[in-house]
Amino acid sequence: MLVILTKIAIIFSMAGVGFIANKAKALPDESNGYLISLLMNITAPCMLLTSITGKELTADTFSATIEVLIGTVIFFLIGMAVSYGIVKLLRIDPADQGVYMSILTTVNTGFMGFPVTKAAFGNEALYFMAVSNIILNIYLYSLGLLQINMGSKREFKGLKKTLKPMLNMCSLAAILGIIMLFAGLKLPSFLNELITGIGDITVPLSMIVVGVQLGSSKILSIIRNPKLIGISLINLILWPALTFLAVNWLPLHQMTKLILTYAAAFPTAVIVVALAAKERKNSQLAAEGVALTTLFSMATLPIITMLLSAYYGL
Repeated sequence: MLVILTKIAIIFSMAGVGFIANKAKALPDESNGYLISLLMNITAPCMLLTSITGKELTADTFSATIEVLIGTVIFFLIGMAVSYGIVKLLRIDPADQGVYMSILTTVNTGFMGFPVTKAAFGNEALYFMAVSNIILNIYLYSLGLLQINMGSKREFKGLKKTLKPMLNMCSLAAILGIIMLFAGLKLPSFLNELITGIGDITVPLSMIVVGVQLGSSKILSIIRNPKLIGISLINLILWPALTFLAVNWLPLHQMTKLILTYAAAFPTAVIVVALAAKERKNSQLAAEGVALTTLFSMATLPIITMLLSAYYGL
């Protein structure tokens, strides 16, 4: 327990470095776009590829992979339905219902989920989080687009334009790594060391990005929105609690239960802001939702990490 607590404390302290760097103008607001691009297009794909190809394929790994894939699909389908009921119950303005639903349903298992999972539970858990993230990317650019447009009509822009965003570098690296894992292929020693070294940058870089994001957000004005606070707490506390209760009694692998529950505990996916802007929805609200859930996760994620570690003995 102490080891996990120390790891999580170090990880989240890195976000504090990013926050201070932003306030000191060492990393101004405009730098975040470049940092995220470096993270999502270079360092995180490298980390995923070496972590996945470094595993040994077993019968348990194969069956657990299928469980995570199916479980994640079910999570998003149920989440989409439940989030619709929640926004109706809270009497959210119809124009913003889709954005609030996206804040509720999507999870940042990408640049925040990968490094935190790796630090807390190791490469095996990272592999399954990457599997879960593949489904997230498919969801975001299919049902997620329908969700964010809830209450309005959306013009279909063609299959190619719909599918293209799913093929981002993290998804491609995860898919390539899984193919290599299942085919029994390994990276050459030199290439493996090179990519591993680049991938090792991901953990501190991702949390510095989180800190810069928080530093550039107007938190005081955001916390004056009680509905957004309620939605954020549902996202970070109720979602993982309900997921844990739903999967813990099922005959699934222990790692499957851990990943499905842990993935549900992460804040809103950053890409929701870009999707809202692209679809001409309330991107400011989306940005506030991402900032607030990320801020709250600084408190909720360490607690959930320790509880899951203690319960599953990891």
